[in-house]
Amino acid sequence: MQKRWTQKNVDLNKLAGYAEDFFKDKGFATRKYESMREHTILWAPPRDKNMSNATKVRISGNPNDFVIEITAMERSRRPMLLGLLTKSIGGGYLILQDLKLREALEKIESEFWVFIEDKIANLTDSAEHP
Repeated sequence: MQKRWTQKNVDLNKLAGYAEDFFKDKGFATRKYESMREHTILWAPPRDKNMSNATKVRISGNPNDFVIEITAMERSRRPMLLGLLTKSIGGGYLILQDLKLREALEKIESEFWVFIEDKIANLTDSAEHP
């Protein structure tokens, strides 16, 4: 899911830091990558040190026109499909696990959007004007 904001003049470095802190506070391992117009935060369960199952949040654009995209729910679709295909030979377990994962990801994603909306409101006009 992604959302776009315009005319907010938000310091995207600070916003990316807050986004990373959100996932750290939830107990996830994080890794942040930055380029000139994009910040990517990978987050995964703490036991996944190499981030092989990481989900990501991407903040791209400029202070007055930026997009935040989170790819949490997209990650859970593959196990559900595999469970449906193998249901007759015990794949029901995979479906159950996927439903639990989806529920947890939906909760985290909705909490993230509430959190990030609040941070954007607090950071409005925080970016330096050129």
